[in-house]
Amino acid sequence: MIRLIGFLALTGLLITTGAEAQPARCDGYDLEVSQQTGFSYDASRVTDTILTLQMRVREAGLDPRCDRVDFSLAIENGTAANPELLFTGETLEADWERSSELRRTGSTWQVQSSARRQIVGGDTLTFAFYRLAAGQFVVPGSYSHTLRITVGDRETSLPILVQVEPALRFEGESAGGNQAIDLGDVGNGARGESDFFYRTNSGVAVTLVSDNRGHLVHERGEAFGRIPYRARLSGTPVDLTGATGTTVDLPYQSSAIQAGRLEVEVDPVPASYAGRYSDVVTLSFIPF
Repeated sequence: MIRLIGFLALTGLLITTGAEAQPARCDGYDLEVSQQTGFSYDASRVTDTILTLQMRVREAGLDPRCDRVDFSLAIENGTAANPELLFTGETLEADWERSSELRRTGSTWQVQSSARRQIVGGDTLTFAFYRLAAGQFVVPGSYSHTLRITVGDRETSLPILVQVEPALRFEGESAGGNQAIDLGDVGNGARGESDFFYRTNSGVAVTLVSDNRGHLVHERGEAFGRIPYRARLSGTPVDLTGATGTTVDLPYQSSAIQAGRLEVEVDPVPASYAGRYSDVVTLSFIPF
């Protein structure tokens, strides 16, 4: 008997690996950050000026875990507790506009988790950042500071710029825009004056135009009489006889309430029709 004995050898290949590979962690990401509003400030406005920021990522498809990365805003050479804007030694005060996007922590702002998720998810985030209170009569110019935005190991700088414009606002009884000078009986001559009150951060050009070219006209018309008068604005003689009037520059003195004065004077006019004589002088103020 023939016995056939076969041997079948099996070899196995054992492949060993280390621990399962971990995805790279998120160390940060780049942002596009811009100022959207609040580029100009007019102290004469009665409402505050709101400055807004806009943020979005530069790349698409970020790992969702990037929303855990530290995300903060800070003022270079400043503090979030006192976010002033500066120009040649002058200060424009800003108040942080509290929102759900940021939380102030000491001298910086931390971006809240909900806002981080929005940005990492690809949304554009726009939010109110500063409120510039009305009525800050600081000198005109470009006020600024620089924000440093840090996301993990990435940093972005954004200059915050606000141009303060020349401004003027009438105060007290002058705010209504109409004032009167009653000269009484002008037969023997008369003098009168009216003060106006204002605040400004610059010099002011005042243009005066007389409806009757520097004359008081009888209530029934010029045929019944016209009486010339002289005028001064804050001590400066003005010629009201021209159609376009005349302009006087009032220099800047301070941001406190200022007083100006319009004075008129009439020489004696013994021979004239009885009745009421009047003129209207329009003063136009342009800060510069």
